[in-house]
Amino acid sequence: METENILNVCKFHSTDCKGRIRIITENIDIPVTMKEIVLVGMKLCQTHYNRYVINETHNLGYNKSCSHPKHELYKTQSKGNKQSKKLNLEKVPKRLIEVLGLDEFAEICSMCRKKTDKDPEYLQTEEYKAPISKKKQNDDKILQVGNYSYILRNDVFYSGEELKQLELDFQEILEHMTIPNEVSLSDKIIKMSNILYHNQHKLNQKPIYEPTTFKIMLEAADKDLVGFFDELYIGTNPHTKSDKTNENNKKKLVSLCYFLASINNKYINSIKADIGSYLQTSGASSSSIDTLANIGFSIRRMTVDRQKNLISNEHQQTVDIYCLQNIEKIFILNIDDYHNIHRRNKPTLLETHNIFHFVTILLNSNSNIAAIPYCSNNILIHNPKGIDFKLIIKNFEDFFMKQIDSYENRVENLNVHDYDGRIQNYQELRSLNNSKLVDFILHSLHSTKDYIECLDILFKVFERSENEYNYLDNYVIPVVADWPGQVNIRRAITLRINKGNKSGISEQILSLIPIIGPLHISLNSRETLFQTYHFFFEKLYHDLFGEKKILSHKPKQTIRNVVMHRFGNSKDMEYRMMIDLLDNSIPLTLDIYTILFRSGYFEGYLEGVVRIWVLFQRLRRHNYNKAPLMFLSDVFYWKLNNHPMANILKNHLPIFNDYFVENFHSSIRSQTAESNTALQIIQKAKIFDVEKNSNLSFKEAFVNSRNPVISQYPSFALPTFKINVDIKALPLAWNTKSKPSDDKDKFCDAEKCLLSNNNNIDLPNNNVILICGHGFHKECLTLYNGNCNHCFNYLSSEIKKNINSLTERLNTPLKDNEKPLIEKDANNNINEDIDENIQDIMENVEQNIDNQFEILYQKWSDYDNLY
Repeated sequence: METENILNVCKFHSTDCKGRIRIITENIDIPVTMKEIVLVGMKLCQTHYNRYVINETHNLGYNKSCSHPKHELYKTQSKGNKQSKKLNLEKVPKRLIEVLGLDEFAEICSMCRKKTDKDPEYLQTEEYKAPISKKKQNDDKILQVGNYSYILRNDVFYSGEELKQLELDFQEILEHMTIPNEVSLSDKIIKMSNILYHNQHKLNQKPIYEPTTFKIMLEAADKDLVGFFDELYIGTNPHTKSDKTNENNKKKLVSLCYFLASINNKYINSIKADIGSYLQTSGASSSSIDTLANIGFSIRRMTVDRQKNLISNEHQQTVDIYCLQNIEKIFILNIDDYHNIHRRNKPTLLETHNIFHFVTILLNSNSNIAAIPYCSNNILIHNPKGIDFKLIIKNFEDFFMKQIDSYENRVENLNVHDYDGRIQNYQELRSLNNSKLVDFILHSLHSTKDYIECLDILFKVFERSENEYNYLDNYVIPVVADWPGQVNIRRAITLRINKGNKSGISEQILSLIPIIGPLHISLNSRETLFQTYHFFFEKLYHDLFGEKKILSHKPKQTIRNVVMHRFGNSKDMEYRMMIDLLDNSIPLTLDIYTILFRSGYFEGYLEGVVRIWVLFQRLRRHNYNKAPLMFLSDVFYWKLNNHPMANILKNHLPIFNDYFVENFHSSIRSQTAESNTALQIIQKAKIFDVEKNSNLSFKEAFVNSRNPVISQYPSFALPTFKINVDIKALPLAWNTKSKPSDDKDKFCDAEKCLLSNNNNIDLPNNNVILICGHGFHKECLTLYNGNCNHCFNYLSSEIKKNINSLTERLNTPLKDNEKPLIEKDANNNINEDIDENIQDIMENVEQNIDNQFEILYQKWSDYDNLY
């Protein structure tokens, strides 16, 4: 008896328990809010049963609200505006669902249901259907056919006799019809599995992750699967979700179909292979991949490794296929060194360090551009004169001196073009879809011989792929690279042209055309500029960056207007330096790659290269005060002789980019770790190259220390900054033999001023100060065809001197112990082997510059308040 009392106690045994014990059965309607507290089989006393079941059910019903959109309006219109303590809610009638814009589970009160049938707004809609009368019908108006009863209404469709005959005819037709059995869900899954198995193992097709394409594929293969995918989609309750969520759910359903098929047939594992490969590439551990394999979402890590090894071993075959597929189209080569960023410099018991040096050989092609001929109209691709300084000087004099020394705002002139539209059109060229890794080898690029050894790998690829095309005999491959790539490859070409077979260099080297990479031009110009003017940006940073002010987004032009208004036509050295920096040098370094090159605006980019060479020359930037000259010499030669290369550059500029190899390096860095050996890194590079296209649909569907040396150049005092700077920080005019006159009584810097007797007369409208810093009377400037003769003489002399120095280096015979051809820069010791993502550096620098522009504008806008 005591045992029975113990068993019959309330689950919530307490002093509140009263009344008989009740057992919660499946027939008891447990309130939604109590589902986790009150369970079937639980024993409750009457007190707790009332509290958790009876009262909670009452409260939920009492707190329900009417879903009718005009409930509050109808309530105010009701007589006496009396509010009922409890609403009599009922499911919205089907005939009113579409009229009221509610779902089938919504509830409305009886008052709203009645008033809806009297509301003119609803009665006039096409969707509205009047309620069917529920008056008691006479027995003679009820038709009984089999187990079905029909109420006859003569005022709606048919008379009673007509409906009886119609129903009888319908039943007779049914007796003669044979309705096929509907295909079950399990049968549909089996049919789908057979199709997916056939596609993967018989047709060697990749998985299809695009929902519409997947649906069409199933329905075309088997008519019994028509509507199968749509049924699954309807089960996701799409009408309650946004379009974006529904699209994502469709992709999830595609993966679900593959998983269901893989459960039916374990050999349908294509999606699992994609997931396993992606997990391994992303750095997932072996245990994580194997755990997902146990769940059925992936293949095992050992299987992934086996597939990766197979891909790596067959990489060379994919290179040959790529070259054959594009053998009639243009090829562009990127060759660059790569250093393992996960470096350990401290020695261990096994090794002194784990820094690996690799060479990346990357080809890029475009199906819309034909191959570049080696010889056209008896004009060779290589200039017989080498780097032609006379041709460069002539083009400077005829076309570019006005741009270099114009007193107008060059930045404003360039803004008239629609660069955004151009950049958008060329955006797809920045992907690696059309690129192919030729090889990724453990090597270093220090000398010309190193480059020749690496290029032999490329030549062997084309020997296997050429067949009847003889690509390297008839066409050329532009090589977009950094300065070491330019100078070493060009040296090999020069030696082969001058010495032939005696040079020991393959004739195939003549099929290469070195072109300086625009990314390296931009990055080096920015870094050099900020090193030279570090004193200015450091002062800006410390003086202004801490102030909280609302600043405009594009203040640089406003800054210029304020400055020009304050100083007018002053030739003050410090003032001219700031104008040149803010109005010329900074916009040039920011725009030459990100806007001019990427937009494909060849004329603007060519002018930018000319101007940026002037900047490199003025800032004494070794190596890069020669690299642009090689590019300019080639371009002027091709344009002069109407070689097809000139038009290809003009019409397809953005493809001549070193971004591809930098992007490839960024991808490799993200997939390697410190523990990786050199062979593992090489394997990962080849695997990434193969999978970047084959695994693309899956991803789209689901996912330096420096040692500065004191400059030997003349220094000039800047009183505002309280600092001495060398001459390279000043505008171009101060680098020439005839520096701007500091005589207040002499404005014009012409050698023979036409208005020498009127120098003291204030003629502001007749005075012109060029960007370089030299000042002229307009009449005097016409003597030199509108160009500054002082700057032209200086630039011409430096062009000749740089090219003579470069030519001497290019003609140096090869030696057993090759030394790098790179000229060390004592003042700007910039590391040519930058391991970081160049694009990220450029974007960060550009953002910092925008901030500094805004701060400077605020400073100048407060000018009047200073006095």
